[in-house]
Amino acid sequence: MLLMVEDVREKRDAQKAMETSVRQHLGDQGVRNIGFPSGNVDERLYANGSGSLWAAFSKADEAAVPRRWNAFGVFEPKRHAQIITVEINIPTTSNSARVAGFFARDAATGEIYLLHDGSIGGGKAGVGRSAFLAWSKASLEDVRSADGSDRAGIIIGRVDSEDIAGRLWHFVQLVKGFKDAVARGDLDDPAVRQAIAEWENFNSEGSGRRRGQRRSEIDYISYHGDVVERLFEERKARSADGERVLNSKLIDLYVRKGETMTEIYEVKTRTDRQSIYTAIGQLISHSTDAPTGIRRTLVLPEGPLPPDLEKALESLPIELRRFSLSAGKAPKVILS
Repeated sequence: MLLMVEDVREKRDAQKAMETSVRQHLGDQGVRNIGFPSGNVDERLYANGSGSLWAAFSKADEAAVPRRWNAFGVFEPKRHAQIITVEINIPTTSNSARVAGFFARDAATGEIYLLHDGSIGGGKAGVGRSAFLAWSKASLEDVRSADGSDRAGIIIGRVDSEDIAGRLWHFVQLVKGFKDAVARGDLDDPAVRQAIAEWENFNSEGSGRRRGQRRSEIDYISYHGDVVERLFEERKARSADGERVLNSKLIDLYVRKGETMTEIYEVKTRTDRQSIYTAIGQLISHSTDAPTGIRRTLVLPEGPLPPDLEKALESLPIELRRFSLSAGKAPKVILS
């Protein structure tokens, strides 16, 4: 179970751990101007070069909800003012839901994680948290507060991980992709609006399903995109003439030869029944127009499966592949 970090000192320590790790992995770019809708500010900025993650940290004690200001974006050194892609601010004297960021502690291990509740504005009316979560397919985890209430958020990563800068970069790219899609008008499509409505209905019934995860499972959730990327690199490296390795909003990865889909992959970061049921349905429903010889692959983390589901998978035209994370503070995806 994840527990909300509510103690002021514990939050301060978590913030310090995150900042320290990020600064160790990004270069000091000096004081830079950072722009946002209501104005701009000069802050010390950290990045490793053009087109990479930039990060800036400060205090906002005078805000309506006092907070630590944690801003991130894509570094463009020639710009007069850097553009913020997303802020993951942390309330300092409360855990107000008016601020999107918060810290949570794994009750089993004591590890502290950085989370964001998914409240991403798209820059136009009607585009917000539900749209972002439906579009991104980001996984939510419930976090229990001292008063017994729950708050759901996206796990960015462990605050003391050597890979926290990489996890933040992954999240920045996800948010930027969403904002770009909004700007193009992609979310105006009726099918996308329907998907958002379905997400809202599902999520309203889903609270409580996400509790009680072990540390390894919690880490896996934030690495979904890395697993897909690793699969993409591996499959692309052995592509034959005429093959294209692709993905879409609905499909994690698939292969086409000409106009024919020949392979389809679905990645899940859990091995619970609901995840496996969903994956089977996705693999089948998204390949109904494919030829009978299509290869369907379900990719799951290492670990035991319920015996009946393991037997069911063996009887279905679905191959099973496993992945794990390497040891250490900067884990890497290992495909079986």
